[in-house]
Amino acid sequence: FAGARERPPSAGAMGDGSNVPSEDAAPTPAARDGAVEDGRPDEEKVQAEERQVGPHARFGVTEPISLGLPTQAELAQTEALAEELRRDAPLETQDKMRFRAAVLVELRRIVLQWIYEVSIGQGMEEEAARMAGAKIFTFGSYRLGLVSPGSDIDALCVAPRHISREAFFQVLVTKLQEHPDISELSPVPDAYVPIIKLKLSGVEIDLLFARLLLPQIPEDLETLTDDSLLKNLDDKTVRCLNGCRVADHILALAPDAERFKEALRLVKVWAKRRGIYSNVLGFFGGITWSILVARVCQLYPHYTTSALVKRFFRVYDRWNWKHPVVLCQILEQSSVTGLMAFKVWNPKVYPQDRMHLMPVITPAFPSMNSTYNVTESTKRIILDEFSRAYKVVDQVEMGKHRWSEVYRPFPFFSLFRQYLHIEVLAKSTQVFTKWMGWIESKLRHLVKHLENVPSVLQVRPWPNHLSFQDPEWPHASAVFMGLTIGKKAIHGQRGNTVDLRHQVSQFVEIINGWHERAENAGQCEMRVRSVKRSELPDYCPEDGRPRKKCSHQSLTDSPEAALVAEAAAEAASGPRLAATAMLSTATAPTAAAGAAAAPAPPQMEPPPGEPPAKRPRLDDSTNGRGPVAALPLPGTAAPPASQPAAAAAPPPAAGAVPPQAPEGPQPATVDGSQAGAPQAPKGAAVPPPAGLAGSQ
Repeated sequence: FAGARERPPSAGAMGDGSNVPSEDAAPTPAARDGAVEDGRPDEEKVQAEERQVGPHARFGVTEPISLGLPTQAELAQTEALAEELRRDAPLETQDKMRFRAAVLVELRRIVLQWIYEVSIGQGMEEEAARMAGAKIFTFGSYRLGLVSPGSDIDALCVAPRHISREAFFQVLVTKLQEHPDISELSPVPDAYVPIIKLKLSGVEIDLLFARLLLPQIPEDLETLTDDSLLKNLDDKTVRCLNGCRVADHILALAPDAERFKEALRLVKVWAKRRGIYSNVLGFFGGITWSILVARVCQLYPHYTTSALVKRFFRVYDRWNWKHPVVLCQILEQSSVTGLMAFKVWNPKVYPQDRMHLMPVITPAFPSMNSTYNVTESTKRIILDEFSRAYKVVDQVEMGKHRWSEVYRPFPFFSLFRQYLHIEVLAKSTQVFTKWMGWIESKLRHLVKHLENVPSVLQVRPWPNHLSFQDPEWPHASAVFMGLTIGKKAIHGQRGNTVDLRHQVSQFVEIINGWHERAENAGQCEMRVRSVKRSELPDYCPEDGRPRKKCSHQSLTDSPEAALVAEAAAEAASGPRLAATAMLSTATAPTAAAGAAAAPAPPQMEPPPGEPPAKRPRLDDSTNGRGPVAALPLPGTAAPPASQPAAAAAPPPAAGAVPPQAPEGPQPATVDGSQAGAPQAPKGAAVPPPAGLAGSQ
């Protein structure tokens, strides 16, 4: 094959304008060798040096798109990429990795001692109790070898059949509390994926538990990929096991583990800095990004890291999302005794599976969709980021940008004029873990409610929550959502008044469904308010400060930079009426407020037949916040006099300009006494699919 050229590319391999193969059938020979973009030859065809073809190999469910070997230019780009990642996103040092390994050894020692004591307590002989055994398996970034400084370790404790989950959360937790090097211990036994969060010698660990139906755990048990281990296990145990099982399957299905890890490292840094790394908020989590990268490695088995990264962004920018991304055939196991009760993702059988917008299927049995939380808004955001990244990588190859431009942080706190600001507060670490997990798991409902408001053009939840100091609450974290509000002329003024109180009230009602509200009364609180960009708290990053001048526009990100400049110019031009989000979390009238809440202003919609703006502005607030009243919920105390409810006001006369909102924060609060159902601290939204436990 020396000197052989790849065949000319061909478009439409999936029959829908996409240039990547369908997962349902093998691609055509032309489709395997490249694609056409806008009628122009693929960049591989016009490279200065010929790409040689490597040996035939097939990984996954289709033939590869290309068997090409790396070019010298790609090898040089890979070196440059590795150097920039070492500088901008270094991995944990070897000394720190050895320390983490020693921490896991200590954790296993504690677990073995616990199992011995429980076994003796059940009447077992001492020798049998010592032989019962236990294993600690890891998954997530630690298992994949992509450990960043300060990151946690996702771990699974595997125990024999006579050790119950109750003993894990009662006896072991007591033992952990007595250990001098363990701190911030927070068990969550009632979560969808039961978990113990702790710090051991300063290293954060998320510890899951699985009881196998074995009399003892053998020392040579090195993997959990054998499906027979799942026979007759309960659903919670299977969910805990699948984190490790999925990680092992991904590594086994990738053609080259090292190239896979290098490409995944770039993708994870990019996704985190661009604000699209969060399964619970409707973006993609760690498992999903790993599966996507592994699939591209299967389609280009001989490519080097830099080439894989570019194909990654191109493939998923053009992917037909009616087809799932899979690494291997989906197994049903419907005829195997002990396994037939497990539900496997199948849109032909389950109508709800057909509703998934961007299905990415886990490779381990029982296969599930890892992107069940994706909404229309987050799908558009993810696709926009794929498209942007592909264009930037193209510029990098031409020498116009460095690799760091690909993962340049998204300027979230500069791109919107209106934000939804949610504060999560608690008195203790354990209550905060449960409270934050519950609220975070329900944020996707708020996104969906806001998507249904016609004047709200975009909702962008920000996954990077910010911790801050509150004088009354030891544990405080803030969640933000950027809102893009449509604009038009109203009463001779540019602007739009949008009432979001109903959507926020729906969200509060969901939050009030927490079943631990009674026992945690007064121990936690949630505040919701709308804020302008200029009113963002001081603890927000610097890009949240108002800009007076236009910043330098990147060639590859000019729309983003232009919107920042436009927002800054409008902010400097003085106060004027525009779209105002008026929020209230009250779910019932309150006598303590002394007056009814102000009637909602009319919700403005574009006239019939009027096209939307070609490029809507991302800045939509008035001179002040929308009137957000601190109204008590049923069963809570009345608000302080400094935060009265909004007084009733008559509707404006025809042609009148809507009144401006009062200045200053007036948060609507949700007291912990109205809360309940603990969730996994990872923030499992709805019951997460098997294989995602603790991996986000």
